[in-house]
Amino acid sequence: MPRLLDMSIVRKAWSIAWPLIISEAVNSILWLTDTFFVSRLGDKAIAAVGLGGYVSWVLFVFNSIYYMGVLVLASQAYGAGNYERASRILGESLTASFLLAIPLVLFGEIIDEPLIRLLGGRGAVLSLGIIYLDVRLLGLLASAPFMTLSAAYRAVEKTKPVMAAAIIGSASNVILDPILIFGLWGAPKLGIAGAAWASVAAMIVNLGLLALMASSAIPFPTHPRIPGREAVEAAKVGIPAMAERGIFASGNMFYIGSVARCSDMALAAHTIGVRLESLAFLPASAISTAASVLSGQEVGRGDLEASRRAGWEVAKAAGILMSIVGILLITTAPLTPAVFTSTPGVRRLAGLYLVLAGVSEAPSGLSESLAATIRGAGNTVVPTIINALSLYLFRVTPAYILPRYMPESLCPLGAWLSMDLDIGVRSLIFLYVFRKMFRRLARKLV
Repeated sequence: MPRLLDMSIVRKAWSIAWPLIISEAVNSILWLTDTFFVSRLGDKAIAAVGLGGYVSWVLFVFNSIYYMGVLVLASQAYGAGNYERASRILGESLTASFLLAIPLVLFGEIIDEPLIRLLGGRGAVLSLGIIYLDVRLLGLLASAPFMTLSAAYRAVEKTKPVMAAAIIGSASNVILDPILIFGLWGAPKLGIAGAAWASVAAMIVNLGLLALMASSAIPFPTHPRIPGREAVEAAKVGIPAMAERGIFASGNMFYIGSVARCSDMALAAHTIGVRLESLAFLPASAISTAASVLSGQEVGRGDLEASRRAGWEVAKAAGILMSIVGILLITTAPLTPAVFTSTPGVRRLAGLYLVLAGVSEAPSGLSESLAATIRGAGNTVVPTIINALSLYLFRVTPAYILPRYMPESLCPLGAWLSMDLDIGVRSLIFLYVFRKMFRRLARKLV
């Protein structure tokens, strides 16, 4: 009787993934901490952080150019034993990612108001969202090189230092949040801007810690280099992934706009639900990174069948694990929103969101892992195309139409049902493509 899982592959993937789960959990707690303290400023402040966070997400997706480029190329170079090439890829990409962040910050400061207004921000939500966003965008200057450097840690399976940096950086955020928001211990009372400044400080701490640990954790030099051919190659690999995240972020801007048009209460509920779901989705995100790394290393060694087998085993494990996570999300949905709001209508809607999100966790974990395996194998274009088409056809478009046919008290339900439709269809497409086309899609790039 065939085994359900190849545990040797699953154990290797888990050794990569579990520190990432903790580090991402800490980052999600960081977001939840912001939401918790900001909630003391009122539901409008929660909604403002939600809108400002989505806009910053759109600009932060540019980090994925060099994150994904380094993850794929350094994984393959490490698998092939070419450490000098891996060092050049990382060093040039570190400098290039920082230089790219500078115009992005300036651009974001210019377009902040029209973007938040486009999402449905108005009145106090608009003004507070601009204040939050303008500060948080400064974090790009630290997060861009941080993401690039963290990709190298992942590529060589050294994820514990990433976890340690996340824990310490997030601890600094938790400490600074109440101090800067409420002006404790003689600090200025910055309100919603204080939450943003605390987040920026955490990003700087994260980068500094990873840089300090790099020489002992990564088996090749990690110093910045003048961008050249390797930075260009990393960008070529990473641009499709960046485009995918950009398309996903912009699509979600339209998606959240559908929720925001319902009411400020619906937007606050959506913000709380997304923040809570981010904790539930951590295992899928971390395991998908492990799928990319293992797939890329095997392709670097020239073994496409081993790459395919590793990706399939990791995807099965992700589906099983996320089924359990989904059940937990559904069963706790009536209780967890109460931590962030005392408004009954917001609690009820946030609980409804969490139930629908729980239903989608298993297919989401499966599709994330299969897409990551294809990326690690050297093809970042096909996952971008699949994700973009599914997002706009099965989430954004229905989310724009369906809320009009919902009762006023359940207006955002139409958008949230579209989320489940998108994830379900996407998982079926990735399953078909992976099973039938993987060997034709995989490419050795180093």
